[in-house]
Amino acid sequence: MKKAFSLFFVLLVSCQTFSQLKLKVGDKAPIINITDYLQNTPNDKNLDNKYILLEFWATWCTTCLVEVPNLNKMHERFKDQTDFVFVSITDESPEKTKKTLDRIKFNSIVVSDQTKKALNDFVVEDELGTFSIPKTFLIDNKGIIRWIGQPCILNDIVINKFLKGEEILASDNTVLEEMIPAPTFK
Repeated sequence: MKKAFSLFFVLLVSCQTFSQLKLKVGDKAPIINITDYLQNTPNDKNLDNKYILLEFWATWCTTCLVEVPNLNKMHERFKDQTDFVFVSITDESPEKTKKTLDRIKFNSIVVSDQTKKALNDFVVEDELGTFSIPKTFLIDNKGIIRWIGQPCILNDIVINKFLKGEEILASDNTVLEEMIPAPTFK
């Protein structure tokens, strides 16, 4: 029993130490590794000096696919910002991804990294160390991560502050009211 507790404690400390290695707001973003451009390929593939909304997703992730229309609407609202790009990245093959792209419209640049380097470099996992997507990173034109979160709480306030270089507060994040019903009191 004592050995089991010791092993549990070591694993717990290891997980906590590992979670401290994850990227956080203010960190320099890793280089975004791209092996394939799948849809909406830009003429200029250089992401240097651009503001980037980087969205990790997968074809099997229902939540990811539910968020696509919201991201498309956001993309449409900010399309005049020529130095701001939306990149949706998966680690799946072009063949597998094509089936989803035939069914669901993406306005973003859709790419794949079949090496999983981007996924590993950005450590797309939750606080418990488990794989977690969708996950969105806002990376400024100097390559600094300015926001990390779920796309459902991303809104125009956050994007406008991001593009202006202003601090993004936790209170700026909102969840769509349709997704979470307001509490009722009797």
